[in-house]
Amino acid sequence: MKPLIIKEMNGDDQPRQKLQTLGPSYLSDAELLAIILRTGNRKLSAIGLAQHVLNSCGGSISVLARRSIGDLTAIEGIGPAKAIEIKASLELGKRKMAENNLLTEVITSSKDAYWAIATNLMDLTYEEFWVILCNRAHKVMDKVCISSGGMHGTVVDLKVLMKTIIQSNAVAVVIAHNHPSGNRSPSEEDRALTRKIKESCRLMDIQLLDHIIVAGHSYTSFMDEGWL
Repeated sequence: MKPLIIKEMNGDDQPRQKLQTLGPSYLSDAELLAIILRTGNRKLSAIGLAQHVLNSCGGSISVLARRSIGDLTAIEGIGPAKAIEIKASLELGKRKMAENNLLTEVITSSKDAYWAIATNLMDLTYEEFWVILCNRAHKVMDKVCISSGGMHGTVVDLKVLMKTIIQSNAVAVVIAHNHPSGNRSPSEEDRALTRKIKESCRLMDIQLLDHIIVAGHSYTSFMDEGWL
């Protein structure tokens, strides 16, 4: 009996065979997601269900990554088990990206600073404020979340921030926070806080390298804009 070619196979088996034969880079987003989902439902094949999920997110993997378990289970055909599988697979991808960044995390530009913190902030639906702690060579020693808030802001305690920096023995830092709205522009509060942090760092002989505002897959750099 001759082996079935991919297009002759059962719909739910096609993406798996295609990946095995050609490699994952040849699969569409829907085909990759179909492998994670494994099965469809009474109305849709696994590929059909995967496409339905992507369509609900405007075809964007980034939007899908921001969906909560509750958001995903609200999609017809996605139960808790499939929602958890989707979240787990996306988290693995994000951790792989973070692991790659750790191999060469030296801050030499705003792009370096963005990629050092992007995986921590890009998919959040609420604001967080982080500090990237660096040694004299601007190698990243650690990254610490200072505060977490709501959709429209988070309160940063300057004393907590400076204590974190001093106890780490960092000599250079990058501060960063996200705008879940996708707006990259700093607010007046962002500017005022940056001025206070810059002055506090100056008094402690600590170099403030940059303030990065993460807006999904884009960012604004205070250093690049001449605001530091």
